Amino acid sequence: MNEQNIITPFVKSQLGNAGLKLIPKESGREGVDYIIGTNELFLQSLDLDTIDRSAKIVKKDLGELRDDLFVVLVIIIEEEPRMVYIIPSKYLSQSDNDIFISNDVSLMPSLSNWEIRFSVHTIPKLSKYSIENMAIKLKP
Repeated sequence: MNEQNIITPFVKSQLGNAGLKLIPKESGREGVDYIIGTNELFLQSLDLDTIDRSAKIVKKDLGELRDDLFVVLVIIIEEEPRMVYIIPSKYLSQSDNDIFISNDVSLMPSLSNWEIRFSVHTIPKLSKYSIENMAIKLKP
């Protein structure tokens, strides 16, 4: 099954439980998948069944970091989406911590990316981005 086919219904359900309606973005910048009110959402998954322990988002795909742009990180365990984190895009530039890393590739800028690390040490820090804690920021 396509990963997008399992994460989208999960995210819709989780946001619906928080009283939010996810609307597909039909026009505009590539990379932004959905909107809630005036906020734009970029869906990104991280499959922990693989060796990866971080999600990488190409900077060009995400575009300029803004207050109304959020990364929705869906954690997949045992082939099922299990957790959703809603991260304000501007927080990705806080590269002084162990969660968000800016990987700049000067010779090939198209490969530059934002990295979100996921580990036993970062889970407590990521909890502030849970749907329960972030829903208020998305309410129209």
